[in-house]
Order: sequence, then structure tokens, then C-alpha cells
Amino acid sequence: MCLKKLISLITFKKKKIVPPLKVVAWENDHLNYKQFSGKFNTIIKTIDQSFTIISLEGYDGWGKTFFLKEWVKELKQQNEIAAYYSAWDINALDQPLPSFLNFLFEDLFVSYKVKRSVIQQFKNINQELFSLNTLGKLISKSPLAMLSVFLDAAKEADKKDIGFVLSELSLLQRRKESTRDFKTQLADVVNKIRKDKNIYIMVDNLDVCHPKFVVDFLESIKYMLDVEGLVFIISVSKDKSNVQRAISTILGPNFDLKSFTDLSLHLPKQPIEKFTKELFENIKLPKKSKNLIVDSFIFYAESLSLSLKTIEYCVKKIKLCLLNRTREELPDPNLFSFLVILQSINIDIYEELGFSYQRALEKIENEYKSLVLNGQEEWEKLKTSLETAFAERESKINKAIKDILF
Repeated sequence: MCLKKLISLITFKKKKIVPPLKVVAWENDHLNYKQFSGKFNTIIKTIDQSFTIISLEGYDGWGKTFFLKEWVKELKQQNEIAAYYSAWDINALDQPLPSFLNFLFEDLFVSYKVKRSVIQQFKNINQELFSLNTLGKLISKSPLAMLSVFLDAAKEADKKDIGFVLSELSLLQRRKESTRDFKTQLADVVNKIRKDKNIYIMVDNLDVCHPKFVVDFLESIKYMLDVEGLVFIISVSKDKSNVQRAISTILGPNFDLKSFTDLSLHLPKQPIEKFTKELFENIKLPKKSKNLIVDSFIFYAESLSLSLKTIEYCVKKIKLCLLNRTREELPDPNLFSFLVILQSINIDIYEELGFSYQRALEKIENEYKSLVLNGQEEWEKLKTSLETAFAERESKINKAIKDILF
């Protein structure tokens, strides 16, 4: 059979073009956070194409990451340019700006067909800007930083000849020129991409970075990336603000987050009932005890102001505890829910129940009685359950609880 005939017998399937999956924002919004994005959109869209840094202040473990990611999706659906960036990047090491610039060009700008030669040019500038040891500070930010660089160079003069110092100062001048050139080129690229729109960059997880990294990152943004059209929205924890602490530690008590930001947005806590019930949806619970477990868990979670992270942890714990016990009814669902939570938030008191029940009960009363919603009545129910379970170590309920919890 000739080759031409053989080829004619082969049927080629047309390659199907798979359309990209449609991204829908706020699909799993069990905390009704969408209402806040609408308000925040009104605010950020009034920014008149100027460089702006905004802090988004929420509570630790209350869904800031979820909010930022969904907000980015929503802005994209509105044909805005937006991106999510996690500052907690192992690739950043001690140099936050090169890592961020890599994200900017490799992730954000790549979809806007930025030429590879332009990206490489910026990478070359990165190496010039950040490969120097004693010149690792942002010399363009203040006279104090300049002085610090000169002092560093002077210290080195004790160990090396004056030629080394002159070399360092020459590099300093080169770096200053490179910085100016860097900003000009970045502004050109940004303006070509944004087409008179702002570019919104959501920065997450800065709270978990070490203090020096936090300050270096904020200074890098404020003094190196102050390009018209870039709007940075940085999430920080109101209750456990490592960012605030880092700024005060590194720069002194006269500096705070407002030293870097232009305005702040506030993400409040939301009712947890819908969120918690959704978590329990995929967990098999004893039929008769199911509603009591869920309702009592929500009651104590609200009373003790548990964060979403703690709630998720506790629900996973319940799932594991009851993995092979879905056919067995719990002797006291209300007590079970409380003990799972207690074990998660105060392991010392929980363990003390096993060997010094009376003292542990006093601590529970001092710590949590005033927090229990509905006051005295609910507290008395819980106290009675604790006494029944732990007053006698060999009681049936005590053995059952020890057998279930781990």
C-alpha cells in the first residue's frame, strides 16, 4: 500500500477547544463577606489613578485570605486588573522586592503580553539593585538611610583599604541611577497595561513574616514601586498585628502602619452559624445526637468568640472522634461539644479535669462562666454535666468521654 493511500485512510480528529472555566466570585461565601466588597469597591474606584497603599484590617483567623481571593475574582469579573500575592513566600528569603517583581512580571503581567526582553531587562536591574551587601538599603527613601550606608562603608574601612570604600560609594551612585531608571521603565510598562485603569494588588500573609522582612517589604513598595496606577491592599490582623509590632521594633515607637498607608478598610467579624453548619454538612454524626452536637457547638463557639480557624479545627476533631461511632449515641452531646472546644483552646485545664477535677472546674468557672451566653441557666447545665462526668473517675459517662476524645 502506497504511503499516500495509507495517509488517506487515517482520520484526524479535530482538536476540541476547551473554553476556560468560568470563575464565579463568592460561591462559598458563608459569612456574607460580599456585602463588604461592594462597599470597598466604591471606595477604591474613587482613587484617581494615583499610587496608593491601603490596609485591610481584619481579625486573625477570620477569613481575610478568603476575602482577598474572592475580591480579586469579583474585580476581574468587572474587567478590572487585580491580583492576589502572598508575602509569605519561601523564595523571597530576605529580599522581598525581587520576589515580588518576579510575581509581577511572571504572573500578573504575563497575560498582558509583556515582551520577554522587557522582563529580562527588569531581572537584570534586580540583580544590580539587590546583589550588594552594605548597599542593601533603599537609598532613595531618606537622608538617614544614606547616612547608614556611609557608616556601613566606613566600618568596612577598618578591615579593607580605602579603595574598597570608594568602590562601595561608586556602586551606591550606580544603584541610585539604576533605581531612577527602574521606576521610569516600570511606569512605562504599567501604563501600557492598565490603559487608564488602576491595578489592584492584594497582599496577604505579611503578618506571618519576620519583622525585618515586613519593614523591607513595606519600604520597597512605598519607595520603589510608587508608580501611578498601582493600588496595594495589604491585609493585617487587628488583634494580633505582627505588622504593627514589626514596624515599631525596627523603626521605633514613633512609626506605625499609618506611616506607610494612605487609608484603611475594616473587615468585621460575621455571624458564624451558616459557616459552621456548612462544615458539619459533610460529617457523619449519630442520628439522634446530630442536632444537639451542632447546636451546642455553635452555642459555645459564639459564647467563646472562636475564630473561623479554631472552628474548622474543632469540627475536624469531632469528625475524627466520631469516625467509627456514627451508630452510637453520645451520652451528653452538649458536654462533648464543650470539651472538644476546651481541648482546643486550653489544653492545660482540659487535662487537669482528669486528675484534679475540682480545681479544673474552678478555673473553667473563672475563665468562661461570664462568657457563656444566656447567663446562669446555661452555665448551671454545663456545670452539672461536668460534675456528673468527672466527679467520679470510674463513672459510665467519664469512661465514654475518655473513650471518644483523644
